[in-house]
Amino acid sequence: MAFDSLFTGISALNSYQSWIDSISNNIANVDTTGFKGQRMTFADLIYQQLGFASGATQTRGGINPQQLGLGVKVNTVDTVFAQGGLQTTGINTDVALNGDGFFILRNTDGSGIPAYTRDGAFTLNSQGLLIDPATGLSVQGFQANAAGVVTQSGLPGNITIPLGLTEQATGTGFGAKIGPNSNDKVFDMQLGGNLDQTQWSQAFLNSVGASGTAGTPFTVSTTIIDSLGVSHQAKLTYTPDATGAVAATQVTTNAALVTGNLLNGVVLNQGTKFNGTITTTVDNPADGFATVTDGSTTIKNVVPGQQINLDGVQFTVGTFVAADAGKTANIVVTPAQSGLPAQVDDANGVAHAPATRWKVSVSFDDGTTFQNLKTAGTISAANVVTAPTFGSSSSGDLGYAYFDQNGQFINTSSVVTSASANGITANAPGLLHATGQQPGTQAADELDILSWGPGAGNGATAPTGAGAPATGPIGLDFSNNASLASGYTASVINQNGFGAGTLSNITIGQDGTITGAFTNGQDRTLAQLAVATFQNEGGLSRVGGNSFQQTAASGLAQVGVAAQGRFGSIVSGALEQSNVSLSQEFTNLISAQRAFEANTRGIETADQNLQTIIHINATEN
Repeated sequence: MAFDSLFTGISALNSYQSWIDSISNNIANVDTTGFKGQRMTFADLIYQQLGFASGATQTRGGINPQQLGLGVKVNTVDTVFAQGGLQTTGINTDVALNGDGFFILRNTDGSGIPAYTRDGAFTLNSQGLLIDPATGLSVQGFQANAAGVVTQSGLPGNITIPLGLTEQATGTGFGAKIGPNSNDKVFDMQLGGNLDQTQWSQAFLNSVGASGTAGTPFTVSTTIIDSLGVSHQAKLTYTPDATGAVAATQVTTNAALVTGNLLNGVVLNQGTKFNGTITTTVDNPADGFATVTDGSTTIKNVVPGQQINLDGVQFTVGTFVAADAGKTANIVVTPAQSGLPAQVDDANGVAHAPATRWKVSVSFDDGTTFQNLKTAGTISAANVVTAPTFGSSSSGDLGYAYFDQNGQFINTSSVVTSASANGITANAPGLLHATGQQPGTQAADELDILSWGPGAGNGATAPTGAGAPATGPIGLDFSNNASLASGYTASVINQNGFGAGTLSNITIGQDGTITGAFTNGQDRTLAQLAVATFQNEGGLSRVGGNSFQQTAASGLAQVGVAAQGRFGSIVSGALEQSNVSLSQEFTNLISAQRAFEANTRGIETADQNLQTIIHINATEN
């Protein structure tokens, strides 16, 4: 009947109008932050049974059913949760999720039903609460404790970043320990950079009389913080040290020539490391030459009066005649001694031959005192240790740092010389640093503060008694120092003390960790954003305001933090754009319009049929 066609066409008009409504909504929200577009699917409605099916018989092949469709309906309206593009905003509190998940919003008192959103345009309100400014709902997360540790247990709550938040001062020596590796994080200050090996060579040569320059020390200025947050300027000086060095010696066994001596004007470089004999022999006088050799280097065809420089020894060959043939002169050289121990153990107990030694000293201009090294320790040939002695001073030595022939740091010690063939090794426990061992005065890796001076910017005397800043040891890590033949670059690269500071900025990491930057240069974890996912996110209910709510179809929210498991990562200073594709929506709009127009033609035809029927009835009357 024509009435069926009318109702079929109307069902189509309603369905395609709904599609146009959905497309229009997508287009309207093409610039909505975090918006997720919708798609619509259709299904046929119901069927009028004109004929029923029958099975095959011996005489008939069976009859198919005859069904007449009576329209179309909207089947599903699905949310497309595809990732939207990210737009940089430069606002620290703007966050976008790259991957699965939703931010959680709730009333500030914890009441009501949570809302879930991909719109991360958040801000801090006047109370320091992180909120969604469009709804006033509080962003949910996990607050860090006073030590900056976030515990992700329990339900997430409001995130508060108090305005004017302060960071308490921590004295050097009282902060988190640092060190060269995880097994040796026992220090409070790290020193690094190069100590010029050529300056130590000058000190060595000077100590044996071979050079007029004693080597130039190098001073590093650094700030040390006491427990009250007061700054104290300290000067740490590295001085090239060649204590105990012995000059080279030589014994000449000369040969008397017919006209004089074979060797004249023998001069020894007192710093030479050559250990052996230099021999000069008169060859066949008919040739008029002599030969000089040290066993590895041979100089031939030496003529009378020629000056020779070999292995730090200088001399002139005398005048010889035929009668001097075969005469020999020897110079026996005992090399210079550096004064360094034969060996020094590193922190792992492995022995190395030292090549340079640097005396480390400290001074405070404000009168801060520390335990200084008065007399260095020694070790005799029989391994008898003479213990170092200590005093109290605002300027003095700490000990010695040793480096190997490759310029790499070995260890520190309060021992300066060792006649023992073992050097400073296992025979001197407590005089060297060992991995995991607390720094010690005798190991020369500890600055033990005894009293504090007034400090920088404070003209008064340092407080005493109960109001005085705490004193104690400061562990010094020299493992990042080197001693290479290049200029000085030594510096203090890290220390665990800092003064009081005020929160000046916040940043948000990929895992949602909110880190506060303070005016004292310190960073501290303040909170962490919570993220929720759902087993069936398509089952979420849209409630406007860029928000969703969970339903029985979506399942319960699974709460965690970003960048873990199936949770996406967070991009700070950016917002997620709408995932609507305008080109696709315009294409769909054309299809929906044409479908709507086509179905109006069906209604128009049905109407003409009804008019025809009405005219037939009128003619009969």
